[in-house]
Amino acid sequence: MRGQRWKLRQWLMLFIALLYGSCAFASSYPTDSQLRKAIVDISGLLKTEGLQVVILDAQKEGISLPLMVAGLSLTSGACLVFYNSQPVEDLERFFAATEEKDLSIWLNAIAVHEVTHCIEQREAYVRKRFEKVLPPGFKQDNLTVQGYLTVIKSGVVETWGEALADIAAVLYFKSIVPAQWQSFANRLATMREELAFKYPEHNTAPWLHSVINADIDKSVDQNIFDAAFQLRKQFRPD
Repeated sequence: MRGQRWKLRQWLMLFIALLYGSCAFASSYPTDSQLRKAIVDISGLLKTEGLQVVILDAQKEGISLPLMVAGLSLTSGACLVFYNSQPVEDLERFFAATEEKDLSIWLNAIAVHEVTHCIEQREAYVRKRFEKVLPPGFKQDNLTVQGYLTVIKSGVVETWGEALADIAAVLYFKSIVPAQWQSFANRLATMREELAFKYPEHNTAPWLHSVINADIDKSVDQNIFDAAFQLRKQFRPD
C-alpha cells in the first residue's frame, strides 16, 4: 500500500510538472512593450526604403483594430504603425498555441506585414506606379490617384493587397529562420484558411502555398518588398 501511495505521489508530481511546464512554454497575448519592440525591430527595413516609422497607441488614437495596423501618411510621408494589445478571441487562440521562444518572430513578421501596406501605398499614391500595385490585366489607362482610391474602396483588390503583405512576412521568415521558414509560413497559411469564413478577403493561402512549395531562394536575395511584388504576380492564383 505504501509503495502504491509513493507511486501515485510520483505520478501526481510528474503530472503537475508537465502541466506547469507546458504552460511555461505557451505564449500569452502580446503586451504593449512587445508590440512596440517588434515595430522598432523591423523599422530598419523601412529606413533602407527612405521611410520613417511612427509608432502610435491605437487605443489612445481611437482605433479599435487589433494588434497592429499601418498606413502611409500622405502629409508627412511617414509609415504610421498603430499597436493594440487589447485581446481579441481569434488572436488569443493563436498566441495561446504559440511557443514563447517563437513569439518575437511572429510579432516581427506581423510588423513586416503591416509596413508592407505603407510600401504599396507609396507606390500608388506618391509614385503613381499603378501597374506595379494592381493585378495584371486590370484596366489602368488614364488611371489617377483618385481613380485608384475608388478601386481600393470598392474592395475588389483587398485580397491582392493582403497577399503582398503576407508574402513579405514569409520572406521575413525565410531570412530570419531559414531552417524553419516553411513551418512558420504553413502555420500562417493554415490560420488564413481557418479564418476564411470570417475574413474571406484575408485568405491569402492560395498564394502562400504556392510560394512555400516553390524555390524562392533567389528572391530572398532581393529587397524583401521588391521580392514580394514579384512573387505576388508570379504566383497569382488562377
